[in-house]
Amino acid sequence: MEAMGRKGVDPTTDPLRSRPWPGGRWVILRAPAPHACWPARCVSPRRSGASGIVAPASVGASFVTPSVPSAPPLSHAAGPSRGGLQAVAVVLAALAVYAPAVAGGLVYDDYVLVEANPWIRSAATLGNAFTQPLFGFVPGASANGVFYRPLTHVLLLAVHGVAGTTPWAYHLVPVVLHTVASLLVWVLARRVLDDKRPGAGLVAGLLFAVHPVHVEAVAWVSAVMDVAATTAGLGMLACLALRPLRPGRAVAGAGLWLVALLFKEVAAVLPGMLLAWELMDRAPPSAERKREWAWRYGPLVLVGAVYLALRLHAVGLSVVNSGWASVPPGLALFNALPLLAEHARLLVLPSGLSVLHPFELVTSLTAVRAWVGLGVALGVVAGLVLLRRRVPGAWLGLAWLMLPLLPALHLRALGESAVSERYDYLPSVGLCLGLAAAWGVWNARARREATSPGALVPTAVAGAVLLAATASAATQVGVWQDEVSLWANAVEVSPDAPTPHYQLGSALLREGRVDEALPALEHAVRLRPTHPPTVNALAQALIKAGQPARARELLEAALVGMPDQSGIHYQLGEALHALRDDAAATRAFQEAVRLAPTSVDARVSLGESLLRTGHAQEALVPLEEARRLAPDAPAVLGALGRVHRALGHEAQAREHEAAARAGGSAP
Repeated sequence: MEAMGRKGVDPTTDPLRSRPWPGGRWVILRAPAPHACWPARCVSPRRSGASGIVAPASVGASFVTPSVPSAPPLSHAAGPSRGGLQAVAVVLAALAVYAPAVAGGLVYDDYVLVEANPWIRSAATLGNAFTQPLFGFVPGASANGVFYRPLTHVLLLAVHGVAGTTPWAYHLVPVVLHTVASLLVWVLARRVLDDKRPGAGLVAGLLFAVHPVHVEAVAWVSAVMDVAATTAGLGMLACLALRPLRPGRAVAGAGLWLVALLFKEVAAVLPGMLLAWELMDRAPPSAERKREWAWRYGPLVLVGAVYLALRLHAVGLSVVNSGWASVPPGLALFNALPLLAEHARLLVLPSGLSVLHPFELVTSLTAVRAWVGLGVALGVVAGLVLLRRRVPGAWLGLAWLMLPLLPALHLRALGESAVSERYDYLPSVGLCLGLAAAWGVWNARARREATSPGALVPTAVAGAVLLAATASAATQVGVWQDEVSLWANAVEVSPDAPTPHYQLGSALLREGRVDEALPALEHAVRLRPTHPPTVNALAQALIKAGQPARARELLEAALVGMPDQSGIHYQLGEALHALRDDAAATRAFQEAVRLAPTSVDARVSLGESLLRTGHAQEALVPLEEARRLAPDAPAVLGALGRVHRALGHEAQAREHEAAARAGGSAP
């Protein structure tokens, strides 16, 4: 071949990177000398700012024989790529921690969202999810009226169609979504960091995969909306935080943003996160850049308008939750500081993890928590000022940490639990990116001193941190396996808070462990004696323990200060029935029905009490109303069957009793 190159030079040993091409011919790949001009037909590589995204360049003129196709890169023949191995490592890390979560049961709000949710039973009723708040199917659930998350019900409907109410299927979904989210964090971090900091992208992906603060979001079915919104949001960023941007990617990114918004409101900050990337990765102004900018943000404007229209129709303009609505706006703003301090602790030092983090309102300027929060806020501001030019990846990480954390600092928009670990799921993306960027700087500096014993210290430290995080997260996944272990952990973390004791006692009571439930519930009542659900739970435990007289004494004392609590009247009726005073029990059940007309349990108990006292005909009235409220409830149908039998209506009695045994609809 004419392209043998320099006379007398064997192409197999030519240092100018000669390479065989199929067919026995040789192609000499000659790289231009440093500082040499590129040939006229060549286009120099274009680097997209600090993100390290390099556009392909044409180097055809550097081939001795231009007519021969470009040879494949050597890396293609070298086995699995480093990127592929890193992706596998991220997936395995996520699954190693969270695969055991699939064996967990339903806990806490899961019973409402899964077992008691009529919207996921049939696609015919699913339209309600798009026109009502998240818990619109629960009577009196106005406390959560600002939550508009319709795709949560769509996802649960899909799972229900495949597996019914089997818990493992509902747990599998967030585990898979978290694995995908971890991969997307790795993809984004590689784009931003790996050009100058090799390995930093892997550190970011692994840290996100095993961070202990994620356990609540991934192991709790009711938090699937956090994981789904984050996964879709990261997909949006992966589509749009890229140059050059193609129209197809722009449309896909906008669609993913709409998906994220319809899972959870925190996704509203994603365009801000995209703008932060744009500030870090500035490109020279040009007509092409303007068109690209229009494609990047134009579809997002349209999607935002669609979402706002849907939300306004369903929940209106309200953004204030009833949990902290009584807090004055100024005081709520001040309490953003202690909230920031608590979230910083959970993200950086994730110890004391629990389903419940009691939050006490800070009203004094001298409070330590407020000063700690102020210190964190000043540190964030300093980082945003100093890091942008020095360590751009860390600056972007800090911006991506703070933007999605802002909604979690808006106290008046939060529920009863002002601090929740699931609120840190999306912000932790920024934390992982920022820490990986800082680690990359440290690692590069250590490698420049390769002869020093400290050259491997960054790698060793990263490995130790990741192993510790993995162990902590795996332990916490075990905590979420069932309600008893969940609330026992909460009691251990917050022994002075009444709610964990109440929830632990209630969980033990549901499992029939009455002797263990009594101490927890008695302690909860001592901590909060005016909380009706706690008083009712203790009374129920006392009745089951064969102590109805103590239950009656407890309930009558509670009614002095809470005479309008229907639940206490209901439990008093149960205690009086256990004491064989059915006449007094009937009066208690009647008062419970008067105070809570939609209570099915109170109406069933009233009907059965009337039947026991010889008033079968009167018993039909509350039971028929209970049937109207809950047509398929076996307890209602069974009670109706017994009343009809007492009245001599044998055919109706058999029909109702058969329907009750089948758990189906009444005749």
